[in-house]
Amino acid sequence: MKKYLSFQILLMLSLLMTACNGITISFNDKTTPSDGTDQDAAYLQVGDSETSGTTSHSFPKLILVDTRDDYGLTFYNLQGQPITELKTPGIGYGSSGRVHIAGSIPEGPIMTPLVYHSFTNPESLLVNINDSITTLVQTPTLYGLAGAPGQAHIAYSLYTPSHNTVHSDLFLGDLETLPNIGPVYSLDNSDDFYVINPVAVSTQAAVATGVWYTFSAWGIGGDIIFPVNQGLYYFDMTNGNNYQILDKNCKFQGLSQDFSFAACQHYDSNGNYSYSVENLSASTSTTFALDPSSDRGAGYGVFSQDGNYVAWMEASGSHMAEVPNYHSHIRIAFTGGGIVYDQTDQAIASALGVSALPSMLPVGWLDNQTLLIQVSIDDFGSSALATIDVTDGAVQKIIDGSFVTFAYP
Repeated sequence: MKKYLSFQILLMLSLLMTACNGITISFNDKTTPSDGTDQDAAYLQVGDSETSGTTSHSFPKLILVDTRDDYGLTFYNLQGQPITELKTPGIGYGSSGRVHIAGSIPEGPIMTPLVYHSFTNPESLLVNINDSITTLVQTPTLYGLAGAPGQAHIAYSLYTPSHNTVHSDLFLGDLETLPNIGPVYSLDNSDDFYVINPVAVSTQAAVATGVWYTFSAWGIGGDIIFPVNQGLYYFDMTNGNNYQILDKNCKFQGLSQDFSFAACQHYDSNGNYSYSVENLSASTSTTFALDPSSDRGAGYGVFSQDGNYVAWMEASGSHMAEVPNYHSHIRIAFTGGGIVYDQTDQAIASALGVSALPSMLPVGWLDNQTLLIQVSIDDFGSSALATIDVTDGAVQKIIDGSFVTFAYP
């Protein structure tokens, strides 16, 4: 371990889960009727004890960063000072969909388990505890991973493609149970080849009660800017029911920490884009008109802990054009409507004292007024993390490296 200086709804959604053509759904030891309808699905009250997490409105204590030093992932405090680095052999690169800090961060030495995906054969989830590496479970063709902030509960999905379908499995457990359990939910999709992708784990009294997930595109490539997702769903571990929260018209882009808000990209066959915040507690929707220049749409929604703000990125042009003309800008709005911050990549580059930002995106909130963004500097030569103060618009670079995830007390 490398050491550094240490210092610091009341609304019921009656949504029957009906499978689309070409999709077969199975639940752990449950029988699914031939028409694909989950007959146990009934009502879900978003925001009640079934779906609320015990970490609602928690602020991060540390930031986990990939500095691309080919050694490991580094913990930084919120002021941008390095604390310690944990080795992660085989990781390739660190990202939020492949790493989970499986517990809270205490004062003193960090012994909290760090779970990460390794590409080293066999492809597996590995656990680093005080730089001792062990295998948690083999995960061939891992698609996504999510965990409960500050807790050991982890959900992940695997996919298995064939010539006419793709099969995906959803798993949920902790460091003790994951090596010995089967999937809680499985899907065979020969319709559009989307697969299960977990985005959050719901807990109650430190017990995992469900998994929030979306369907994500598999096997695509090209000039893709935003995550290619469809809908938002909830698998309830307490009763085995599966609920559709938002349909496929929502190209899911983000979920608030307390599961009250979701961000959606929308577009139609004519290429018209829009962006919305769905209030899942009140069953209301707020649509934001994109900047006229944003011909590539909007995505990457992140919500402040109090649910007051949402930040996202809009884009135009293409890196793959004969003469690259890609540009982006960061926008922040009240979740109920009203833009409060809107700056282009050129403006943010100027504030950071660099010539250009080939890419940038919001990654989370340090507190209810400080947004954390990740930027690429000068033709993708390096990545950095910077903060935006929503109250005065001040921009400040704090860390060299790319964002992985937050650690919680």
